[in-house]
Amino acid sequence: MKYLREYREWLITAVVAVAVGVASYAVIKSDPFAERVSGQFHLDLSSLYEIDPNRIEYEQTSEIAVPLDAPRALAVGPADEIYIAGDRAVHVFSAAGGELAVIATEGKPSCLAVGGNDHATPGRIYVGAGRRIELFDPDGKPAGSWGVPDENVILTSVAAAKSDVFVADAGNRVVLRYDTTGQLVGQIGAPVPDRETRTFNVPSSYFDIAISADGLLHVANPGVLRIETYTFDGSLEVRWGEAGSGIEDFFGCCNPSQFAVLPGGKIVTSEKGVPRVKVYSEFGEFECVAAGPRQLDVALSELGDPRAVQAKAVFDVAGDSQGRVLVLDPRKKVVRVFTGKPTSQEAG
Repeated sequence: MKYLREYREWLITAVVAVAVGVASYAVIKSDPFAERVSGQFHLDLSSLYEIDPNRIEYEQTSEIAVPLDAPRALAVGPADEIYIAGDRAVHVFSAAGGELAVIATEGKPSCLAVGGNDHATPGRIYVGAGRRIELFDPDGKPAGSWGVPDENVILTSVAAAKSDVFVADAGNRVVLRYDTTGQLVGQIGAPVPDRETRTFNVPSSYFDIAISADGLLHVANPGVLRIETYTFDGSLEVRWGEAGSGIEDFFGCCNPSQFAVLPGGKIVTSEKGVPRVKVYSEFGEFECVAAGPRQLDVALSELGDPRAVQAKAVFDVAGDSQGRVLVLDPRKKVVRVFTGKPTSQEAG
């Protein structure tokens, strides 16, 4: 029975991977962020819709309205400020949800990072837009921009370390390493002569990265459904994640679509296709669910739609020093704030 169950889980995952992967790839080059409307695509994913309530250890406690037509990216600042990028702007909110500033950008943002307290310039804002990284001082004043040299660039993620800034390019399947002056000093995942396979398998325009406090770079390798950890010079340290339909697994063609490192080292992931926000230990061990499709107001009929997967039901995530998990909902145009549920001992 064990092997039958494992085979069935593998078969379901394989079918969805092929169906969603082919449909997604067909549109990725011409419309990487799914800004054009398309028809619906359906798979029977009803068995994955409901999640055991005992596995859900977070609850939504508030939400922040986002005044953007197309919110794209979410980040948290050194004092738990909340940054949301989209359209041609970055909106900044306090941890309590009050709007602090609106910063105009030249291009349409696709990704966002804010330097932490250990960064060379704490609070510096990095916005990926088109083929450039736009920089802003903590007060929102423009501080220049960096060009990305390659063709076919699709900027999907930015991460700021102490003296380095990493940029994920899904179009070329590489992670670029810059110093804080904008000098390109290295890259991870570049093609290797006489090697057929690439380091990163990126079938769609979701290719996320994050920096942890221990000075390591974490990279989602979505086409093989795992997260990998590298030193800054590109040496692989560890990789984790399994394909499957279990709650602890990553499901579909290419997940996780988004993730973030929480204070203390835990990792919160977000999946597309079947939207689930989950928390793992720093070693990749599944711990709990923060939110599933129902908690994110995604209907059963919307699961697996490749167009919804690419734009309307992909939820960026972040965490703050209070232990909250923040989820950017581009459908409702809000940031959903989730906090850990009180334990029975605390409740008593």
